[in-house]
Amino acid sequence: MEPIALTLGQQFDIEQRSRDINSMTDVKQLQEISKDLLLAWQQEIARSRAAASPHKK
Repeated sequence: MEPIALTLGQQFDIEQRSRDINSMTDVKQLQEISKDLLLAWQQEIARSRAAASPHKK
């Protein structure tokens, strides 16, 4: 399976967020962003699964 291509805007956003994360020194802040990212990741998996499955009525 080929990797999904990211847009230039997405690549820019990743770079910006990576720099933000690298500059963090507060452990609590890092924990919170990690939890937010974990939730977003799992929600994206659920959305992808729902989009790939036949719609039930």
